[in-house]
Amino acid sequence: MSKWEMARLSDVIDEAITGEWGTECINGEVGTKVLRTTNFTNLGVVHYDNVVVRNIPANKIEKKKLLRYDIILEKSGGSDNQPVGRVVFFTNNTDEVYLCNNFTQVLRINQNIAFPKYVFIYLFYLHQNGTTELLQNKTTGIRNLQVKRYMALQIPLPPLPVQQQIADVLDRASALIEKRKAQIDKLDLLMKSQFTEMFGNLGNNPMNWKQIRLIDTCASPDDIKCGPFGTQLSKDEYQNYGVALWGIPQINSAFQLGPTDFLTEEKAAKLEAYSLRPGDIAMSRKGNVGMCALFPEHFPIGIIHSDVLRIRPNTKAVNPMFLMSQLHYSPIVETQIRMVSNGAIMAGINVTKLKNIAVHLPPLTLQDEFAAFVEQVELQKELLQQSRAKLELNYKSLMQKCFRGEIF
Repeated sequence: MSKWEMARLSDVIDEAITGEWGTECINGEVGTKVLRTTNFTNLGVVHYDNVVVRNIPANKIEKKKLLRYDIILEKSGGSDNQPVGRVVFFTNNTDEVYLCNNFTQVLRINQNIAFPKYVFIYLFYLHQNGTTELLQNKTTGIRNLQVKRYMALQIPLPPLPVQQQIADVLDRASALIEKRKAQIDKLDLLMKSQFTEMFGNLGNNPMNWKQIRLIDTCASPDDIKCGPFGTQLSKDEYQNYGVALWGIPQINSAFQLGPTDFLTEEKAAKLEAYSLRPGDIAMSRKGNVGMCALFPEHFPIGIIHSDVLRIRPNTKAVNPMFLMSQLHYSPIVETQIRMVSNGAIMAGINVTKLKNIAVHLPPLTLQDEFAAFVEQVELQKELLQQSRAKLELNYKSLMQKCFRGEIF
């Protein structure tokens, strides 16, 4: 319980503005920039990559344009992997006009009652601790936020100066987390830079490395395989313990995120053809198509999810770390993966075509040298990730104490 007076979220909002679709996307032409939920980050900030430009009537632009310190709420478009209800804080202080699309809602705070950044941090806190996940419903697989219930949420409301103090303290703690993230991102860039330095830009192959089909980096045609689906494996067979089922969330986290679903030993034995072993490359075939991660050496054998592809390299011909890095860093591979992906609603990879994409094959000794470099960088990343995880735990604890009134 908080020692502060509580208020409904709707009572501190001066105006709630629904997003706007516009008529058509006209990227590259004159129009109004529209932020979508794809411009949200899980850290509560807006990124401005791939902002669409739309034809919007002038009267709607004036009525719905974003103002500095607006809170933007994701009200639709969530999924099982990404529950709806994220919030971002709009801090753009230029004269450039932005709107939001109709998957969002803009919350404009009454600054005579509440400090906008304080309200944003509290809403971010509610989403992080799972509160907003309880306020959603599903329609054909898409999650939608129950906005009326969301607006009825209770928020602790200390005096305005205290709200600002809390926001400042939590901002400083958040900045430390961002600093660790930036350091990790720099190490990722270092690995990509080293790859290009050692092997050249594989878009034009300046070092004339040999080209082979992806399947020829494997010992067997079945070493590239899509996960089981349909009658082979149903959700009813998932359980809370046993042999791990590895999916897209784990790939996206480079296996830093543990499995949530498991199979019995008996079921896993029947699906042995879909096993994931240390040294295998797991690739996402839906959503973030082409995203890869190397299955760690110390992990027990698991089974791949139906949304996952397994590539099992022949280590006598190719170093798995080098191959995974090529799948990420080579422009020509990226283009080929995009070409073999299909699907009107959601992109997916055609496995037969994937087996035939061209990859480059430098000498194995050079591949091993690159892999050794990556191993050293990964050790540094691991230390930073541990530090970041500790900072995030401390941040959550600090938020709880602030909102309960235990510090101020």
